Amino acid sequence: METLTELLQSWGVLGLIVAAFTESFCSPILPDLILIPLALATPQKAIYYGLLTTVVSVLGGIIGYWLGQKIGLPAAQKLIPAKYTDMVSSYAKDNAAWAVFLAAMSPIPYKFVSITAGALGIKMSLFLAASFFGRAKRFLLEGIIIYYFGPSAMSILAKFSDNLIVVSIIIVVVSVLLVVGYKKYKKNTAVLECKN
Repeated sequence: METLTELLQSWGVLGLIVAAFTESFCSPILPDLILIPLALATPQKAIYYGLLTTVVSVLGGIIGYWLGQKIGLPAAQKLIPAKYTDMVSSYAKDNAAWAVFLAAMSPIPYKFVSITAGALGIKMSLFLAASFFGRAKRFLLEGIIIYYFGPSAMSILAKFSDNLIVVSIIIVVVSVLLVVGYKKYKKNTAVLECKN
């Protein structure tokens, strides 16, 4: 894997495109491993590289989504570790957009997210929008931080990444609880109105 990563790094922007596209449905190489060194080498292009990685990753996600649709959830569950399909499935029951968004920016391999989203039949437009914002929050943010802070961005990214994931998980859990609570409240209100 190190050899392949080094090869993609030596290809520059083309390597970044290949890594971002294929990681979305089959590759184990994270685009960050190409994006960060490339952006650090030319910080004035870091935002462009972050945006390029975001867009290409989402385009690759369409392939993963399509694969998920074709193979279905039972087959996807055989290919994807249960902890990932269960996580995306449970979040998707209450809020599919949040499930894709959170998973797209988290350390969960995006290929598992895209394939599971297709297998669950999450609406394509919702999948694309949530994927774009989730991937942008990861890759574009890396580019912006490197653009403004140069080499010192690495320590910022390390701290920010951990905190961002924790905060995002808290936001999603609270949002899901609020949605579930609101639905129960509306249901109970409707039941009481019917009795009266």
